[in-house]
Order: sequence, then structure tokens, then C-alpha cells
Amino acid sequence: MKRAMTQAALLITRPHASALHFKAQLSQDVQRNVKIVISPLLEIVSTGVQPDITNYAGAIFTSANAVSLVPEGAEKPAYCVGSATAERAKVAGWRVSAQELNADDLVARIAGMKPQGPLLHPAGRHRRGEIAARLTALGIKTDVQVLYDQKPLPLSEQARALFKREGQILIPLFSPRSATQFVEQAPHLRGVTVVCISDAVAQRCQGSGVASVITVPAPTSLEMLRSVEKVLRSTSLA
Repeated sequence: MKRAMTQAALLITRPHASALHFKAQLSQDVQRNVKIVISPLLEIVSTGVQPDITNYAGAIFTSANAVSLVPEGAEKPAYCVGSATAERAKVAGWRVSAQELNADDLVARIAGMKPQGPLLHPAGRHRRGEIAARLTALGIKTDVQVLYDQKPLPLSEQARALFKREGQILIPLFSPRSATQFVEQAPHLRGVTVVCISDAVAQRCQGSGVASVITVPAPTSLEMLRSVEKVLRSTSLA
């Protein structure tokens, strides 16, 4: 196992805070024996908007990034995509009323709950799912406020150096946008395995020349961790 892991490199391209958190959750033997490089492809930058939640009955959080940019929830209901987002919302004083794996499931769940609006969706400039528009069309008034931008970043020199060494490079990818950026920026894709959090992410990598595309069984950070560690321990990396 150690021989395989020693030859492998793990490139984490998440925004810096999320990348550090992901790295910290890896098992100790992986952290000891795998060359790990953090090179964010996106930087989270606040727009400076200060949302007033006074007149909103609740909030929709599709990213943990938004939670830190709104006032504390004072036990107002929060409807969240992902366990990490839900946990962040709880810590910030929100009462998590719904937690789903993706935007489609969350829209369906909220529609079934029929909450009294209006709801606020604090979000990034680049987002998917059209949650606010879909809920408003269903009679649940929902406003979007853009609280942060996701600015693209180039691969670092340290990250580019990985492509000059022998051995497998493993890259977990968490969004279609970061997947597209990675494919466009990588010096070459031979010997690269990508672990994708969803089919939408995997589609951005298909036909790009990567050695292998793996989609996790469920779009969660836990499944990403499990899949990454499984690949790193695999003798196929020898």
C-alpha cells in the first residue's frame, strides 16, 4: 500500500479554506505518504453586500460560503444543500428545516413543506439550479442576493510541477466550473484521475484525455473523502 501511495499525488483545487478542511479530514497515513498540493482554482470574494434578513421568514443556503456572510439566524428556518452547509448554518444560529443533496431535491422538499415566505437565497455570482425563480413560480416568494464572487485562479507553479513527475495524479473536483478550469489549465492530462462529486462535473471531464473519471455514489464531502482514499490505496496507482 505504501508503495502505491508514495507514487501518488493529490491536487486539491477547492477554495483555500475548503481545501484545508478537506486535507485535514484525510486519514493520517494518506497525509504522511501522499504528496498533497493545494492550488485553489477559485477565490471566494465578498461583494460587500450586507443582507438584511429582518423581513425574511427563512433562508436557503446552497453553499457554506454564504452562511458566513449573513447575520446570525436567530433560529429562523434554513433550507440547505449538503451536510457541511447545514452544519455551518446550525453553528450560525439557524434552525435547519431541510437538508438535501442537490438543488432539485431541495426545491421539491421546500415546495412540499409550503413555508410562509418570503425566503432569501444568499448566493454566489455563479450558481446553478435557479432555485429562487422556481420557488417563486410555485408561489413561495424567494429573493436572491449575490454576496460573493468566485474569481478564477491559475494553477500554482507547485501544482504544475506535479505534472512533470512520474506517478498518478488524483484530483477531486467539486463543481462543473472548477472542472472546466482544471481541464483547460492542466499542462497535460495523461496519468490524471479525477474524482467528481456529480455527473455534471464528470461530464466536463469526459473526452478531455484524463486517464480515469470516477463519480462518487452520492454528492457529499464524506463520499468524496471515501472515494479519494479508496483510489489512493488502490494498487492501480503502483
